[in-house]
Amino acid sequence: MTRIAASILLLAASVLNSCARQNVIVTRPDGPCEIEGTVVYDGRPANHATVLAFPTDRGMGGKVPSAETDELGHFHIKHLWLGKFAVTASKEDEGYPDTSNGFYSDGNVDRTTLTSFLQASTVTVLLGPKAGILVGTISDAVNGAPLNPCVDFRKASDPNNFFSGTGLVNAKYRVLVPSDHDVMMKIWYEGHLPWYYPGESNKSAAKSLRLKPGEEKILHIRLQPGNNSAEAGCETRICFPHCRPWN
Repeated sequence: MTRIAASILLLAASVLNSCARQNVIVTRPDGPCEIEGTVVYDGRPANHATVLAFPTDRGMGGKVPSAETDELGHFHIKHLWLGKFAVTASKEDEGYPDTSNGFYSDGNVDRTTLTSFLQASTVTVLLGPKAGILVGTISDAVNGAPLNPCVDFRKASDPNNFFSGTGLVNAKYRVLVPSDHDVMMKIWYEGHLPWYYPGESNKSAAKSLRLKPGEEKILHIRLQPGNNSAEAGCETRICFPHCRPWN
């Protein structure tokens, strides 16, 4: 999962214009700048979509500025500062993922630059592409106990483009997967053998998962108790304290 590994710096109280460029990590949006616009998909407005304005020219040490679209697909994000932003939209209940995550967008997102606090930047954001949907359960194969494991999704064509960590899938889960891409999937939980799609405990037998836009696949995963330190790999230490990476 994406992490911001940097110290959080507070903005100096003497700054006269909170919208001015600052070479700092922004801890909270507090400037007079604004981004407004419309989110559309399939030729119609996307109501109740979530819009994010992610700064691309500085770090963000707090919650990313966001807004929800109204019934006409309009949104208004206030209290921003001068600078560059990637503006993305999601509607996960309908299968449209958060494209601020490069795993879903490959970096193809709308961008805008705020150059004046006197005029809001107006953008039109296209929702999509629509993802595939995995739903199911995860439990111990012997006693049936529900498990909240770690997961690692990565694109087969670009293993360095991955989405990994805890909380992405739980004992009962629904997770979006990039559509029309071959995706490798791994589940693991300490005290259990790793699980590779389509249901193997050995990485050499793993196969890629590929879903069409909007396609839903039910996948009930049962983890076998055991320990295979050679294949315990993970990218997130909290998942398994003695993990080793895929490669």
